[in-house]
Amino acid sequence: MKISATRARILDVASRLFYEQGYNSTGINQIIDEADIARGSLYNHFPSKRDLLTAYVQQAEELWFAELEQFTGPLTDPKDRLLALFDYRIARQLGSGFGGCQFTKIGVEVAKDDLAAFELLRHQKERIKHYIKDLLTKIDVSGIVSKELLANNFFLIMEGATVSAREYKDAAPLYEAKKIAEELLNI
Repeated sequence: MKISATRARILDVASRLFYEQGYNSTGINQIIDEADIARGSLYNHFPSKRDLLTAYVQQAEELWFAELEQFTGPLTDPKDRLLALFDYRIARQLGSGFGGCQFTKIGVEVAKDDLAAFELLRHQKERIKHYIKDLLTKIDVSGIVSKELLANNFFLIMEGATVSAREYKDAAPLYEAKKIAEELLNI
């Protein structure tokens, strides 16, 4: 399904603003002004700001995984692909000036009872866990923990390191997380 140029422009502007200044700090009027559209055009494509948030999260997830695939595409060894996931997070944080994870940032801003929003965010995180688990099934890891537990540990280490990198404005936590992951693979 091809989306209209106006819808794409609205979503591009909203995506940039939601990431840079936050969902709650971004007003509809600012999106309209920066997208250079009429108010009716915005509401024709997105009946509410919340609908725009849904589209943002869904598009961001698809883009995130498409970029990951491009980043890791040349690698054939599952272990290299798994460790490259950390490199991908490092590159994203360096490229954004340590702006953090867009999904985590949205999770902090939406109302705690907005279960639909949390389900969207959870979907992206579960997809990462599945990606990790899938790679681990192709790696001989005969250590003391199950692949399920190892996948969850990799995920938590990476997520925590991403949050820490944003807070410290330094990639060191992500580099350290990658070293931990390498050690876990060698148990």
